[in-house]
Amino acid sequence: MRGGEHAPSTDSVRGLDEVAAQLRAFGATDEEIEDALTRGEPQRAVLEIIARHSAAGRTVTPVEVHAAGGPPVERLAELMQAFGLTPPEPDEPSFTPEETRALVGLWRSSDVWPFELALQISRVYGRLLARIAHATVQLWASAVEPGLRQRGAEHGALLAGAESLDRLVPVSDLLLQAVHRRWLEREAREMARQQVPLAPSVAGTLAAVEVSFLFCDLKDFTAFADRHGDAAAVQLIDRFAAVVTREQGAEARLSKLLGDGFMCSYPNPRLAVEAGARIIDAMDAPDLPGVHASVHHGLAIPREGDYFGASVNLTARLLAFADREELVATRSVLKHCAELRWERAGILRIRGVSRDVEVFRLTR
Repeated sequence: MRGGEHAPSTDSVRGLDEVAAQLRAFGATDEEIEDALTRGEPQRAVLEIIARHSAAGRTVTPVEVHAAGGPPVERLAELMQAFGLTPPEPDEPSFTPEETRALVGLWRSSDVWPFELALQISRVYGRLLARIAHATVQLWASAVEPGLRQRGAEHGALLAGAESLDRLVPVSDLLLQAVHRRWLEREAREMARQQVPLAPSVAGTLAAVEVSFLFCDLKDFTAFADRHGDAAAVQLIDRFAAVVTREQGAEARLSKLLGDGFMCSYPNPRLAVEAGARIIDAMDAPDLPGVHASVHHGLAIPREGDYFGASVNLTARLLAFADREELVATRSVLKHCAELRWERAGILRIRGVSRDVEVFRLTR
């Protein structure tokens, strides 16, 4: 023992043993437990373990789902993309037997309920369930996690906290429950990786967090709708929604439809810029309105599955300065992806923003 160090007390050792026992009961390996206790962050370990533990019962591959009478592999991939989830590989164990039966039932009913309509509904449910999961984990962190932090290694505290998160699946339909659970797992993993404190700075509210925002919408959509009619406009919106769902990337935290546009949030600016560029390219068609996009990175306040604050407002206002098939960004974005090619677009005065904003344009 080095000088100045003290042997841990009997109570301290017993407390650590109890923490390790609770983590092990939830499926943690000895290496994970040692890492959690070394870092002094057993609560974060619980979040990470829950995400992995919940996926353990998924033993059926997409190929096996199809063999049981469910959708073909490519159609199943479309469905998962519509929900906003990353499609599994054909031979990747990804579904529980109960989920498989639900998918078989969905495919068998496609003569009455066309699969294309199921995809449209799935996109709506995917966006809403992602938002619900985002809000649920945020509220869990603000209400339960501080109590765990105070109780520390108290017997049963970690397991009770883990079980409280594990029960946050109020959707009754089996398939929607499966999607909701995946979003909860993703949010739990992201919360576990965050470097900001989980506990709120003000009781009942969440502290501001760093986040990157992508706004994109259809340039000259109103004129297109006026020329071609509402039916064509709705079809274009459906196509745009499908493109955003497919190209936004698995890292998108929040995807919110705003009329003829979308707001997406990401953990860093590079992901937001790359997603914006993919969406612009995928919607490029000479006879249709193109997409323009804006990206900004800053602080925002998460609330009820959404974000509020000056960073959101700035990104939304910035969009007006992007032409068709253009992506513009602020200097805070360039700091994180300077290796991309940018050109300075000038200094702008944006309504509602007190300071001048330096704007840059992504060059192709």
